[in-house]
Amino acid sequence: MEVTVIIQSQELSKEDLRLLIQSIRDCEIKAFPDKEIFLRVEVPGLTAEECGEVLASIKPPYKHGPIILDLRSPRW
Repeated sequence: MEVTVIIQSQELSKEDLRLLIQSIRDCEIKAFPDKEIFLRVEVPGLTAEECGEVLASIKPPYKHGPIILDLRSPRW
């Protein structure tokens, strides 16, 4: 089964975002240790470098990624 969950806020700080993603990761590890879950995060207010810092701080790290796409870049 494919499941998509959207969480949206305009009031989170960079640290709030980090805490939210870490909380999701902690819950994922505890509740679904043998399932692979992908997390897609869109943060127009942060640079690609800042997004990379946030995602790199998540422990334990995801098996794949982080993959960071800067959709504001002229390449896209």
